[in-house]
Amino acid sequence: MHEAAHAVVAVLLGMKARAELQKGRPGCGACDIEAPEGSEGSQRLLVALVAGGEAEGRLLGRPRRWKASTEDAKTMVELVGSLERPEAAERLAAARREAARLVRTAGVWRAIEAVAGELSARHAVGDAAIRDAVAAAAGSAPDLARRGSRVRTR
Repeated sequence: MHEAAHAVVAVLLGMKARAELQKGRPGCGACDIEAPEGSEGSQRLLVALVAGGEAEGRLLGRPRRWKASTEDAKTMVELVGSLERPEAAERLAAARREAARLVRTAGVWRAIEAVAGELSARHAVGDAAIRDAVAAAAGSAPDLARRGSRVRTR
């Protein structure tokens, strides 16, 4: 669910994504996300990064404590800077609220489940398949982002 949530939320926010799971290593996976340049792109990326943990919390049926994988946490800190700065902590909190709202939306959750199923079966899901899952679950897929940088989450 973790990597599927990163990927689905990234696509919903107008970014390209590809997710994979490592064969024979439960809980080990990654999601490549192409985010637009600038502050708007970094905030969308931050929401997608936080979505993995939020989906795990929903799956477990209880609020999730603030935890992230090492790679996700490193990228989050790169995006917001020191969490001792109030504006950085607020950006992260805003991203968490948006990610929680998205993963608790029925259509988004159906797309996350569909992508997670594909990941379990095939160990990798490309951007087109993620967009298809979003379109099938939510009724439409967003436009592709045109420029940006790539980030790999874990």
